[in-house]
Amino acid sequence: MGVKAEQIDQISVFLNNRPGVVCDLCTSLTEQHINIRALTVLDTIDIGTLRMIVDDPEKAKQALQGAGASYVATPVVCIPVKNVPGGFSEVAQLMAKHGVNIEYVYASAITGTERSLSIFRVNDIEKAMLLDYP
Repeated sequence: MGVKAEQIDQISVFLNNRPGVVCDLCTSLTEQHINIRALTVLDTIDIGTLRMIVDDPEKAKQALQGAGASYVATPVVCIPVKNVPGGFSEVAQLMAKHGVNIEYVYASAITGTERSLSIFRVNDIEKAMLLDYP
């Protein structure tokens, strides 16, 4: 029996590209006792996009609205990928075999842990959720 994926809302927040803006956002979430499980920031010259997975997406959306932040929620798949050489390859091969396209992914693992927290945006979430991951 393999590992199952979890479907969760990723929250993407659009931020001005300036010092302190990520700090302000994190502080707003901390004040509401919201834990950030994963995040990545993509930048352009003027605007950055912070994509994050939090422990309580609905509460985070309320906090962001209260702070006047622009955001969108996107369904993504969270998969605990084996933290070994080839771990991502196995997941990518399984998805490809079943016609699931990976649009983007971000992940992180702590050295010595068995699995990484890996966030996948895919073209077919329903199909991705049915797969047994290694």
